[in-house]
Amino acid sequence: MKTVIQIVLALAILVLGYLIYDSIMEPVRFKKEATRREARIIDRLKDIRTAQTAHRTRYGTFLGDLDSLVQFVKHDSIVILRATGTVPDSLTEAEAVRLGIVQRDTIWMPARDTLLAHARYPVDSLPYVPFSGGKKFNLSASMIERGMVKLPVFEAYTLPEDYMKDLQYLIYYTRLDGLKVGSLVEASTDGNWE
Repeated sequence: MKTVIQIVLALAILVLGYLIYDSIMEPVRFKKEATRREARIIDRLKDIRTAQTAHRTRYGTFLGDLDSLVQFVKHDSIVILRATGTVPDSLTEAEAVRLGIVQRDTIWMPARDTLLAHARYPVDSLPYVPFSGGKKFNLSASMIERGMVKLPVFEAYTLPEDYMKDLQYLIYYTRLDGLKVGSLVEASTDGNWE
């Protein structure tokens, strides 16, 4: 009888030990998964910022619609400045161009090949928040006044409920305002993770 009680107690100790270990590791696993998801979303927001900046350079405004941004990336082109030659240490780049040592050339390249060539996802997926089950980023564009100058601004963001809802322990998530790039109240294209 004593042996049976010892076996039962040993099993209870093992089960309780596992439950304690699992309760400690669950928030750690959540944090690791949250960090992985954040990194993918930040990369997508950086791609949105890159496309918006290229659109502003080409047309002077930001887009307020993700589908239009995708169309810009897929079907439009952007200017690339190419310099041929090397600038000697004794000259500035402007002097080297003026003297003909360095030649500059303007090339029009498809935006798709230039802006998102590094992306490991189809361009059509740009508007969608990774891990959200098909939800799109929120995107707005506007103009703000600074003195007598009107400046274009944009903001793209997503909330944690969109990309963390399937995970337990959302209470451990520290970025409750979500992830965003740009601002509608100041001329900034920074992300809130920077």
